Amino acid sequence: MHALRICIGSNDGRHIAETHMGDTDFFIIYDIYPGSESSFVEQRKNEAKDLDHAKTDKMQTILDLLSDTQILVAQQRSPNFVKIAAKTQYQPVIVKCVEILDVLVALSDEFETLQQLVERRRQGERFETIPELAGHSQQGAD
Repeated sequence: MHALRICIGSNDGRHIAETHMGDTDFFIIYDIYPGSESSFVEQRKNEAKDLDHAKTDKMQTILDLLSDTQILVAQQRSPNFVKIAAKTQYQPVIVKCVEILDVLVALSDEFETLQQLVERRRQGERFETIPELAGHSQQGAD
């Protein structure tokens, strides 16, 4: 099985941001593998954070910054996440964890499902599915 490259929006490098991914300071890039393994790739500055949605295509600018990723992870479902799911090869995922390490575990626990969604997108299929994962740190919480 191949790794899945994920992007997590963060403002401090340790916690997933509570806002929409496009409004975060950084994009934290990891490769995840089956069996709860992951490896840090890099932290990228969100150069599009302050772009005005009305005057620019902020979503496309962010996707260009993340062109080597397959899965975009945030705590909130945004209108752009819905558009990304329906129209692009990227798979958005909502995770209800706070610590990035917990996010990685939640994603790894669903590796097979996420890999199937990514593969369908790689083959050109587009659909509106956005998985929502509870994670271990807030199991059962909303």
